[in-house]
Amino acid sequence: MDEATITHVLYPRQSQGSSQNQGSNSLSSILSTLIPTLVIAAVAFSAFLFVRTRYGRVYRPRTDDRLLEKRWTTPRSDSGFFGLLRNYSSLPDAYVLGHNSLDGYLWLRMLKVFIFMSVVGCCITWPVLFPVNATGHGGQEQLDILSMSNVINPNRYYAHAGVAWIYLGFVTLLVARERLNFVGLRRAYFLSAAHAQRLSSRTILVMGLPHDYMDDKALRQMFGPSVRRIWLQTDCNKLEDDVKERQKTALKLEGAEMKLIKQANASRLKSEKKNKTPESPETTGWEPKRWIDQKKRPTHRLKPQLWKKVDTINWSRGKLKELNRYVQEQQNEHLDLKHNKVAAAFIEFASQTAAHNAYQSIARESRTQFSPRYIGVQPNEVVWKNLGVSYTSRKAKVMIATVIIWVMVIFWAIPVAFVGSLSNINYLTNKVHFLSFINDIPKVILGVVTGLLPVVLLALLMALVPIFCGLLAKYAGEPTQSAIELKIQSWYFIFQVVQVFLITTFASSATAVTTQIIQDPGSAPTLLAKNLPKASNFYISYFILIGLSQAALQLLNIVPLLMYTLVGKLLDKTPRKRYSRFINVAGMSWGSTYPKFTLLGVIALSYACIAPLILGFAAIGFCLLYLMFRYNWLFVLGNKVDMKGEAYSRGLKQLMTGVYLASFCLIGLFAIGCSESASSAGPLAIMVVFLVVVVIFQFLFDRAIAPMEQHMPLELLNGNKFSTMIMEQLIDEHQLKHEDMEAGSSSRGDSVPKESGFAKEESVGDTPGSHAQSKSPPFNFLSRRIEPMALKFYESNQKIIPDSVDSEAWIPGYTSEEYEQAYLNPAITDPNPVIWLAKDKCGVSGLMVAENREAGIQSTDEHAEFDDKNKLVWSEDQVKEMPLWRRLVRY
Repeated sequence: MDEATITHVLYPRQSQGSSQNQGSNSLSSILSTLIPTLVIAAVAFSAFLFVRTRYGRVYRPRTDDRLLEKRWTTPRSDSGFFGLLRNYSSLPDAYVLGHNSLDGYLWLRMLKVFIFMSVVGCCITWPVLFPVNATGHGGQEQLDILSMSNVINPNRYYAHAGVAWIYLGFVTLLVARERLNFVGLRRAYFLSAAHAQRLSSRTILVMGLPHDYMDDKALRQMFGPSVRRIWLQTDCNKLEDDVKERQKTALKLEGAEMKLIKQANASRLKSEKKNKTPESPETTGWEPKRWIDQKKRPTHRLKPQLWKKVDTINWSRGKLKELNRYVQEQQNEHLDLKHNKVAAAFIEFASQTAAHNAYQSIARESRTQFSPRYIGVQPNEVVWKNLGVSYTSRKAKVMIATVIIWVMVIFWAIPVAFVGSLSNINYLTNKVHFLSFINDIPKVILGVVTGLLPVVLLALLMALVPIFCGLLAKYAGEPTQSAIELKIQSWYFIFQVVQVFLITTFASSATAVTTQIIQDPGSAPTLLAKNLPKASNFYISYFILIGLSQAALQLLNIVPLLMYTLVGKLLDKTPRKRYSRFINVAGMSWGSTYPKFTLLGVIALSYACIAPLILGFAAIGFCLLYLMFRYNWLFVLGNKVDMKGEAYSRGLKQLMTGVYLASFCLIGLFAIGCSESASSAGPLAIMVVFLVVVVIFQFLFDRAIAPMEQHMPLELLNGNKFSTMIMEQLIDEHQLKHEDMEAGSSSRGDSVPKESGFAKEESVGDTPGSHAQSKSPPFNFLSRRIEPMALKFYESNQKIIPDSVDSEAWIPGYTSEEYEQAYLNPAITDPNPVIWLAKDKCGVSGLMVAENREAGIQSTDEHAEFDDKNKLVWSEDQVKEMPLWRRLVRY
């Protein structure tokens, strides 16, 4: 097929009459997305500058000493734009690592990897591919002239193949380097004083315990004298249900009493307004009950007896009193291990070294015993109901969940394909006659329909997926929140690649050539291949929307702002709700965040050599996102789930998907070109060789680095002063004495005799099975070469890790109660709820508090009141004095 014939097939608009098609709308589509998005971003950023200093609770909660321990706060940002810039620029990214979390720091580093990858890509691809594509004589228009679809002569494909070798090879090595740096960083972080002092750093979770090992003595015999404490687990399903019911009843009582107090206070204010003089106990013979309208007392209907109405306050008091007694009885029984045990235990060792040694060397008689196991699990991230799920049940549930995910991936393609087709819907008007009205739409509106609308619809569709993935991960029996987030990350990334990228790309390129395929079905492969680069226009719009609008809107934090200033004041009718909204610091869901933004990197890589213009928009978008997230991690965000950097490691692996997709796309384009000209065989062979080389390198590198990513080297642990610190050095003398723990020993095996609990650290190999993994030979020749590189990264990263016991990251000692209850199911230690009411001047709150206490229910009306306008106010400046305040414990 000669050049003229190819041009005629690809561009029938040059033919006669009715077969004419609309030309490229790439520029109008991008401009139609850019202009409104730029306006939205400018408005959002201006609003942010205006409200930032007025609502510090929303825009700089990490500078608020009322919320966090003083030594953990970020320096308060100055008012004004220039003050913001000074604080923003003066704090390095490493500040996030030392004063917030490892995950926050690695997320910023991930964005910098994307920026570096995109900028270097521009430097490599643009000088070569722009001239090659622009002079390709393919008849393209607007921005399509810069893509590979404008190249007719197959000999020019050598430029694309050569650039792909250089750039994709660079990205492969960049990812490998970052994974090695992560190994070094995590080693430095785990061996620092800030981490080694934590209880979780020397505690392992072992699941799938054989029946003979569901006992304190048997576990101590297995793991040796370095065991400090063992928390055996019991089946708390019934207790958890009762604790939830108790909390629900307490909230019902609290809400009803607050409603009654507000009604009484309104009556008092109305009386004062009518008499035009404040009423006082001296003038009225004061009696709180005189303000209570008995006919307006809160009532509710009982289920299933909906015809039966009861007084909410009296009913709730009676039930809460009963639940308090019943829950306390169950809690005591669970503390004494009188309920069924589950096949899981938390085992604390005398040091971090002993814990990692045991974690790496647990001997297993079969795959179903002592598996899975985790180290560094914090109590607040445990999914307690899943601790008792057996190995076989968990595997079966994971298989079922995976099948459901793949079914969703397939059928989700229907709505996503429709969304993708909108980006090139103007190409369908020639043959699909009822869409002919699109030809009359103004260019600006058409640009919005093909550029902005598909992006918004796609974002809405994908927002539902991580929620469902999280529910499936819980169903599959994952025992920790971090494990659930990793499952979500894996599954959601599959969705992102298949639906947002592959399906959308195919649908977009297919709709662009539907008319030509109908005329000549045999040309379908060629037409789709030639029009594949045009789909990049959709993703350029995607980068614009994500980079500009999301960065600005996330900076504005509009939802928390509305919840704090408007919705919260309307909906939060009790001091508890006001307090809870105020005290909570927002975080990120890593399982849904990483896939969404890693996909942007995958898209940029996939189109880097096909439509290199996308790299420029990617670089700008990633820069804006980095600036936004950097501010949020310095001043706003906390860390909901401690991933210990594993989400970052998985994200780097997932980024390699872009290298493979780019290679496959180029191989496909060159292979189709071979049917037109033998000249395409050379570039095809080049890309096939490149793909083989990358696959081999990735296989060998993964096998070599896997042990480093999974385990800490015992040699480093043995040589680290913080990892071998004994328990007494980590707990304040006045808070936890050794003899206190002996006195508090119970049937759970809580305490350890002096001669074993603080025994001299055993040598590596004393634990059964320790030789199995610690002395294993390298997997391949890369193992011997990358270990010294990982050690260099470890030494360089030590400079940014807080490593002194005097640093801000030093954790205060645990109280005896905090230590004893660390790894008990929260239902076992849940205290009796406190009813927190707001004080009123007519004394009804005092009456409610007295009646509650008479019923044996803890209650108070301190630190909250109704003002002269009958509005609820509470003492935000006295957060630590609130009845709900709990000391921040860093396990």
